[in-house]
Amino acid sequence: MQSQTPRATLRATLNRRSIGVRAAGAGAALLLGVVGLSACTNGDSEPSPSPSASSTLTPGITDITDTPGSGENLVGALADATVSTCKLGDGSWTVDGTVKNPTKDSVSYRIYVSLLNEAGDTRSLSQVDVDGVGEGAEEEWATTVDLTDEDLTCVLRVERYAAAG
Repeated sequence: MQSQTPRATLRATLNRRSIGVRAAGAGAALLLGVVGLSACTNGDSEPSPSPSASSTLTPGITDITDTPGSGENLVGALADATVSTCKLGDGSWTVDGTVKNPTKDSVSYRIYVSLLNEAGDTRSLSQVDVDGVGEGAEEEWATTVDLTDEDLTCVLRVERYAAAG
């Protein structure tokens, strides 16, 4: 067995002490953090939610018969639809537009019209079905929503299906 030089023995001793001091320092920091955090709590085990503007809204309106995306062989067809009107007047929203069939077959459309507020909350979801739109044909669609909220944005989801034959 080789004996260590005094310098090597001193280095080993200092390294062991350094590790012990660092571990003690980390333990003290952890203890202070735990004590500090516990001093910031009010003793409740559950946080209580703070009210937001969205939590004061009346429930939105849903007027659909089919769950979006539930149809067989649907094709997303947002590009086939346009919105001509999206406005509030006389206590209700009027939303209308057209769909144009770009295919070589007769198709049907299921259009979901959402009215969203500035926070992105859905205030209304309505379904409009447009059946039997012939090859290259254009058809109008419309819906009215009994909602008096102001400053809403109209957003569409458009699904295209092969026409029932």
